[in-house]
Amino acid sequence: MKRRLLFLFISLCIYSITYSQSPIKWGKISDREAKLSVCPFDSAASAVVLADYGRITIDYNNVTIERHKRIKILDKKGLDRANMALQYYAKDRIENIDKVEAQTITVDKSGKAIITEVPKNQIFDVDASVNWREKRFTFPSVEVGSIIEYRSKTTSQNYTFLEGWFFQADIPTLHSEMSVNIQVQDMDYRVLLQGERLMTKYQSMGDKPVSTWMLENLPALVEESYVANHYDYAEKVRFQLAGYKAASKSMSGGVEYKNVMTTWEKLADQVLLSTEYDNFLNRAGKAKDILGQVIAPADPDIVKVQKIYNYVKNTITWNGTYRVWPEQMFGKFLESKQGSNAEINLFLVLLLEEAGFKANPALVSARSHGKIQKSYALLSQFTHTLAYINLGGKDVLLDACDPLRPYQLLAKEDLNWAAFVLDKKESRWINIDQAPVAKETVYADINLENPQKPIYNFAVRYEGYKAVDVRRTYLTLGEEKFLDRQRTVFNDKKLIKFEKENQEKPDEYLLHTYQLVPEDDPESAKTLYFKPVMWHHFQENPFKGSKRNLPIELDYPESFQFILNLHIPDGYEIQEIPKSALVSLPDNIGVFRYQTSLNGAQFQLSTQLQIKSVFIPVDYYSHLQQFYDHVIGKFGEMIVLKKK
Repeated sequence: MKRRLLFLFISLCIYSITYSQSPIKWGKISDREAKLSVCPFDSAASAVVLADYGRITIDYNNVTIERHKRIKILDKKGLDRANMALQYYAKDRIENIDKVEAQTITVDKSGKAIITEVPKNQIFDVDASVNWREKRFTFPSVEVGSIIEYRSKTTSQNYTFLEGWFFQADIPTLHSEMSVNIQVQDMDYRVLLQGERLMTKYQSMGDKPVSTWMLENLPALVEESYVANHYDYAEKVRFQLAGYKAASKSMSGGVEYKNVMTTWEKLADQVLLSTEYDNFLNRAGKAKDILGQVIAPADPDIVKVQKIYNYVKNTITWNGTYRVWPEQMFGKFLESKQGSNAEINLFLVLLLEEAGFKANPALVSARSHGKIQKSYALLSQFTHTLAYINLGGKDVLLDACDPLRPYQLLAKEDLNWAAFVLDKKESRWINIDQAPVAKETVYADINLENPQKPIYNFAVRYEGYKAVDVRRTYLTLGEEKFLDRQRTVFNDKKLIKFEKENQEKPDEYLLHTYQLVPEDDPESAKTLYFKPVMWHHFQENPFKGSKRNLPIELDYPESFQFILNLHIPDGYEIQEIPKSALVSLPDNIGVFRYQTSLNGAQFQLSTQLQIKSVFIPVDYYSHLQQFYDHVIGKFGEMIVLKKK
């Protein structure tokens, strides 16, 4: 599976590096900048970053981050760029933006550059959120064609984690560059590169010291559909202090290396030995009392797991919050019968362990929070806690927060590539497997023996996440509104019968059956037309954009299958039927089959759409668009019946 998120460690042991000032001069623009009216590689862009230069200087007093950024306004939509907010971390005065200068440059008809500065008293400090503040200001006299630029200086007392540099913005960028100047010879930093372009450009340099990173002609980094967190794909460089040299306290004196980077093993010990986790996991007596009412000694292991999981999810109500740490005491948690994701799943770990399973907590990052970077042993990368067991030699993750979800399925937010298992003996990473295929299968039987009174019978079977989603929709809307919603599929037909099977049994498949008749009695006609694929939810192509910058991340692989039996009425014959077809996506990512057959008075159709991979590289976007165009086209084709 090809991914566009790549990482590289480079040891940054560079001392007394010289740094040349920003190549662009404050208030001085080039003819190219003045004449630029459209982004060369994105004609629809409303504004473009002409240049973005940054420098981090590390000395014995503090860390200084200097920036010079220049933007050109290309059309009216870009005028909102005049409002600027520069954020910094204000807790305990760790960071502060000490200096900001900003100005607007507009070239008049004679070619003269008119400069309008932002007055110092119009630059404000504002509380943005907890622990964060912003410098806010508005560029004056901005019009289409104006160039706005600012330069800022931020000082920080945080030597451990330096501010990361994003080479991309939410508009295209022509040039972005970051340099580092380490004036403290005793500090050893690590550099983390994220992004395909950075990796391609700098990976080939091997161990060669690097102090400046530069990229050009970068597309805008914006949110796109079917991406959990678009920042996972940003071109970015980060810095972390690995260690430093200090005078040795030994009798022999000298200098020794102090390692400040923690390890995943130490982080796991820190969590497991905490009073918060101990308060939930050291409750064997209470767990034994509960298990006596939940499982039987003779139950097979898989049955025990299912019963324990179902007990937890049906007894405790999730309060909707994701947490790594429990917030309640264990007794209060049991009394209230509600809790956070962490509390529920730690309770599940406790019961599984008491039942004889190898069970542990496991930490994950929600998909919307971003992918984990294993190179950084940071607890802040995680958002919540799952339960882990080894069942029959296989790693299994459980999340008992949803009464509608069977134990085999994690929440969609959990499906984020990897989880960190907290184990007193051997903490470790495990992969989060691709979710099982979510299936929707429609069996249609259409009786046209009396063309004036046709009967349409549908049986719709849902499995996996499809069943979870439909159960949730039914529960949320109620039956009447749920059926109203289904009428977009019924089209011009009237529902006369609806039955459901396993609606309240999440561990089983879900089956809905419908019987429909026309809303009005159809008139007798010499020719009958109708679409054979009468039940589907593919009304339009989900991938409409002409271009895409990010790969497609789906929640789960899926299968939609429609099977039709059509009874042809006496006196009619089929004049035209859709042709069979087979369409495949590259690398077996997906396939669409459409097969028709005619046997006497019986017409049969079987069609199946399968998307087999949850990660589709952006290179395949046009293939995906064409794939769905073909599917929707085939689903719209008609059968034509004509009187003999």
